[in-house]
Amino acid sequence: NGGGLPSLQELFDARVADVTAFHLRAIRMQWAWMAARAFIDGKLTINYAADQGSEYPEVTIDFGRDSNLNITLSTGYWSDTSYDIVGELSDWSNLMYGTKYGGRPTTLIVGSSVVPYIQNNEGIKELLTTQSRGSEDTLVRQGMLNVDEPLSYVGTIGGIGQSIEIWTYKDVVEAPNGDMVDILNPKDVLLIAPGAGGVMAYGAIYDVDAFEGGNISMDIFPKMFKLNDPGDMYVMHQSSPLPVNTSPNKVLKARVLA
Repeated sequence: NGGGLPSLQELFDARVADVTAFHLRAIRMQWAWMAARAFIDGKLTINYAADQGSEYPEVTIDFGRDSNLNITLSTGYWSDTSYDIVGELSDWSNLMYGTKYGGRPTTLIVGSSVVPYIQNNEGIKELLTTQSRGSEDTLVRQGMLNVDEPLSYVGTIGGIGQSIEIWTYKDVVEAPNGDMVDILNPKDVLLIAPGAGGVMAYGAIYDVDAFEGGNISMDIFPKMFKLNDPGDMYVMHQSSPLPVNTSPNKVLKARVLA
């Protein structure tokens, strides 16, 4: 506008853009949280705000992960430097391979609290040369590691006919009460086989304007409307996401620290 003051329309448009950006970020963060729960936990709890205007109870959708692939250690932990992490990973690898619709894992994602115990484990150190801290098959990064990056490479454990890349994951989302919640528990690890994943589905938008416009099912339904007394303009964005884990047995989840 040539350096002059913005017009009322320009101010209005800027405010609409700000609100829209806030809404879309919140919705996409919710998508990411739900997809993570479906992938990590093999199940997802949905808290419905409403179903066609009525209160509706929460529903847990279980994608059918084999119960043997959800593990909580109780008699020993990876924090013990003499714990046989390599042997346990081998056992878990064979367990996944022998599970219906499972697979041979190639990736280990560890929570941020687990990384130091990977670096200092005696069994893993035995696989490393004293000069390079890594042979052709096995490499573990030592020294400082920024575990606050969402995804950081830790190393690779080699073996007969198989190797497993190790990564650490650290990221958070904001809960409705304002608390910051870890997407992956810092004490957990995920053993992942190729093909793990799913699809994002979108349910009906229970809004008469969506129905009349033929937009019964879409990723995000935008809407702007005016209310009187006092007059004001409202911006609304609605979404009914459902991430579907199509290969739940290609992931093993374990709590490895006390």
